[in-house]
Amino acid sequence: ANLFVGNLSWNVDEEWLTREFEEFGEIKGVRIITDRESGRSKGFGYVEYTSAADAQKALAARHGYLLDNRELRVDTGESRPQQTPQQKGFDRANKYGDTPKPPSNTIFVGNVSFDADENALSEAFGEYGTIKAVRLPTDRDTGALKGFGYVEMSSVEEAQAAHEALQGADIAGRNIRLDFASERSNDGGDRGGRGGGGGRGFGGGRGGGR
Repeated sequence: ANLFVGNLSWNVDEEWLTREFEEFGEIKGVRIITDRESGRSKGFGYVEYTSAADAQKALAARHGYLLDNRELRVDTGESRPQQTPQQKGFDRANKYGDTPKPPSNTIFVGNVSFDADENALSEAFGEYGTIKAVRLPTDRDTGALKGFGYVEMSSVEEAQAAHEALQGADIAGRNIRLDFASERSNDGGDRGGRGGGGGRGFGGGRGGGR
């Protein structure tokens, strides 16, 4: 029974995280993901319980819990037996002949609500790491959103965490569909059609907030 814990303050270490979660049941392990070079926390980690029931209690109590002035984002983690959103992705791939792309630090976001903006995507994805850029391509003639976008994270590991946690998540009333984007994407023309400077500034601003 694995829990993903996001939006962690950089001050929180594994010992501190253990203290916050041990009251709900026996813990098998606690892991905070760190940067390979600096050793600094990336702002998310995992708590594994021996009992799924205990994990659910912790999820209910700690999601949105304020820890070191940051609201925790707690979700079921990668060890969950049924990973419905990802399984849906693989089922869709089998049905429509799509080829899942290898992990990269850039995530393609499909089924984006026309009510969503770069701010909404930054809020959602920023809990899983540092955002380098957010791009929402628009129609050149009307300026309307095209219903998809790209979020570039600072590392592949952060992108994988966001991909796992947010696949099928509801943003502005629609369930987003995620895939990894390659640098040699056929959508390059669409991406180039929008000035994405706002997204980059947004991502940089969030990074220093932890």
